Amino acid sequence: MLYFCGNIFSVLGVWVQRLSLGWHAWQLSESAIIVGIVAAAQYIPLLILTPFFGVFADQFKPKKNAIVMHFILMFVAIILSILTFIDSMDIIYLVFLSLLYGIANSAYSPVRLALIPALVSTNQLSSAVAISSAGFNLSRFLGPGIAGYIVAVYGLGYAYLVNAITYIPVIIILAFIKVKDLRNQQDIGQSFFSRLKEGLVYTLNHELIKNVIIIAGISSFFGRGLIELLPVFAATIFEGDSGTLGVLMASSGFGAVIASIVYMTGYLDMKLSKAVLYGGYGMGLSCFLFAFTKSLWLGSLMISMIGFFITFVAVGSQSEVQMKVANELRGRVSSLWTIIVLGGPAIGSLIAGILSSLIDPKTTALLFSTMCIFLLLYINRKDTKDNSVK
Repeated sequence: MLYFCGNIFSVLGVWVQRLSLGWHAWQLSESAIIVGIVAAAQYIPLLILTPFFGVFADQFKPKKNAIVMHFILMFVAIILSILTFIDSMDIIYLVFLSLLYGIANSAYSPVRLALIPALVSTNQLSSAVAISSAGFNLSRFLGPGIAGYIVAVYGLGYAYLVNAITYIPVIIILAFIKVKDLRNQQDIGQSFFSRLKEGLVYTLNHELIKNVIIIAGISSFFGRGLIELLPVFAATIFEGDSGTLGVLMASSGFGAVIASIVYMTGYLDMKLSKAVLYGGYGMGLSCFLFAFTKSLWLGSLMISMIGFFITFVAVGSQSEVQMKVANELRGRVSSLWTIIVLGGPAIGSLIAGILSSLIDPKTTALLFSTMCIFLLLYINRKDTKDNSVK
C-alpha cells in the first residue's frame, strides 16, 4: 500500500507534464499535426521498444529497474524545465524530449506491471490492479487541473519542475520496501530472442489473453488517440486556453476514476472479457456523441464518459492478462499488452492530428468513433463464429 500511495505523486506529475507538453506544442506551432506528433513521440517507443524491455523485466529484479527508470524520467522533466525557463525551447527540442520520455516510459511500463504481482498475493491481484489504476486515474483527474493552474499562473517551466519533484517520494519508498522475486531461475540463462519469441507465441496461442488485448487495443487506438488531441479541441472548438484544456482532461480523469472504483468492488472479476467488449462499445458511442457537442459543459460530460470507458477497457484487459498469464512470462506478455493498449495512441493521435488538419476535429471524432464500433462488431462476430465451430 505504501508503494501505491507514493506512486500517486509520480503519476500526478506525469499528468501535469502531459498537459504541459500538449499545450506547449500548441503554443509553439498552433498546428494540430505538431500536437499529434508530440503526442505520438511519447507513445511510439511503446510500440517499438516495449517487447525488448519486457524481456529485461522478466530477467532482472523489478525494484531496481523501477528506481533507475524513475531517475531517468525525473532527468527528462528537469531538462524540459530548464530549457523552458531559459526560453530556449523549440519544436525540435520538444519532440526530442517527448521521444526520450516515451523511451523511458516504454522501459518502465513492463517493470510497473511486473512489480504489482510481486507486492501482493495472487488472490489480491485483481484488486491491486484496480487500486493501482484508481491511483493513476485519481492523478489523471487532479493533474490537469493542477497543471492548468500552474501553467496559467506560473508558466510551463514550473509545471515541468513539479513533475520532476513528484518522482522523489516513490524513489525513496522503493528503496526501502521489500519485493518478492518471482523470476523463474531456470529461464534466466535463456537467450534474449528466444525469450522474446516465447512470450509472443504464448500470447498468440492463448485465446482469451489475445482477444482481450485486441479489443482493448482497438478502443485505445481510437479513444486515447482522440484524447491526445484535446489541446486542439480546447483551442478551436471550445475557443479556450490552458484552463479549458485542464477542465477537459480533468473530466477524462474523473470518468477514469469512477471506472477504477467499479473494478475495486470485485463484482466484475469473473466477467472481465465481457466487460472489456462492452466497454469498447461504450467508448465508441461516447466519441460519436462528443463529435456533436458544442458547449464546454456537454463536451466535458462526453469526455468523462470516454475516460470512463477507456479505463474500463484498460483495467479489465490488464486484470484479465495478469490473472491468466504464467508468472515466468508476465513481463513479456505485459509488454505486449503495453504495446497494443498504451502504444496504440502513438499512431492514433498522429492520424487524428493529420485528419483534424485536413478536415476538422469534429469530423475526425465522428470517423474515429464509427470505425471503432464497426471493428469491435467484426471482432465479436468473428470470435462468436469461431467458438460455435469449436
